[in-house]
Amino acid sequence: MIQSIQILRFAAALWVALYHARNYRFFPELPPWLRAIADGGFVGVDIFFVVSGVIMALATTHTATGLRPSAQFVATRFARIYTGWWPTMLLYAAGLQALGTMPPDVHLLSSALLYPANFSLHINAVIWTLVYELYFYLLIGASLLLAKPWRDRALALWALVIAVLVLYYAATGRYRPDMFSQATPLVWFYAAPLVLEFFAGYFLYRWLQRRPQQHWWAWLLASALLCAAAVYYSVTATLYAPGIVGFFHWPERALLVGAAATALVGAALLLPAPRHAAWRLLAKLGDYAFAIYLLHLLVFQLAQHSITSMALEIPHRAFSLLLVLAALVALSALYYHAIEHPIYQACRRAIARWAAPKP
Repeated sequence: MIQSIQILRFAAALWVALYHARNYRFFPELPPWLRAIADGGFVGVDIFFVVSGVIMALATTHTATGLRPSAQFVATRFARIYTGWWPTMLLYAAGLQALGTMPPDVHLLSSALLYPANFSLHINAVIWTLVYELYFYLLIGASLLLAKPWRDRALALWALVIAVLVLYYAATGRYRPDMFSQATPLVWFYAAPLVLEFFAGYFLYRWLQRRPQQHWWAWLLASALLCAAAVYYSVTATLYAPGIVGFFHWPERALLVGAAATALVGAALLLPAPRHAAWRLLAKLGDYAFAIYLLHLLVFQLAQHSITSMALEIPHRAFSLLLVLAALVALSALYYHAIEHPIYQACRRAIARWAAPKP
């Protein structure tokens, strides 16, 4: 189960990277069907959100009730995000300054602390997702203050409140572009439609815990059908720019893309453990998913700068793209083993010592 989820995390991270690579010179001309796959790379974020919900359900299954377990959980999960992001932020600050591409209005404080703010001012365009991650961790941490029978009920109630608010906001036109300037944090953050994807992953795991005797292929088929519905809607509906990926269509994205991602994660959870060495290698690469996600825009900018400054001709862009992606994975592996993992493990040990009962 975990190995399949790791493979899915690696694939989702590369898919997001491929989505953003479209804007760089090393990205090749692709056949329409391959271009469509690259254009759909934003779905990797939806997969990450669902997987995060699954991991939170798995991590808290046997967690005790109380203030100390709740605080330990939140501190550990926050450490997971910040220990991965803060060293990367230093790399971005140094790299963008060296390249002369640091945005003049970048907001370093919100970039560092990851609190709800104007996401367009982040030093790294993808870290808006981490702000939602931290929000969900706080919700899970709060649920650990309740007795076990009441945790899932409280979370389900919160998800229901968000769903009702999303329906109300959609019905009253709060997601229209002309209303965006009036949107409150309740609209675009605390009750954002994509937050429901975390809950979908959480309750998916709880469901499969109670009903494990299901066919993985049925979930995969459901994912394919939902994906087809999302594509059909994206192509045929009249949508505000930039389409279903944008905030103005997050309700539809959560419903269609989020449901497809949930079904895909369900299939991964039900798959038997991979036995072949190649699959086990891919599962190992899942360890680098967070680093790939955080580093890919910086790596792409460095690659673009190298091509431009050296006036390189790119006769085979497909090969160049593969080379850049391979470099991204290699650098992410180095970052994980040298920086991310050691720092996080040290923080986990420190938090565990702090949370341990005192004699």
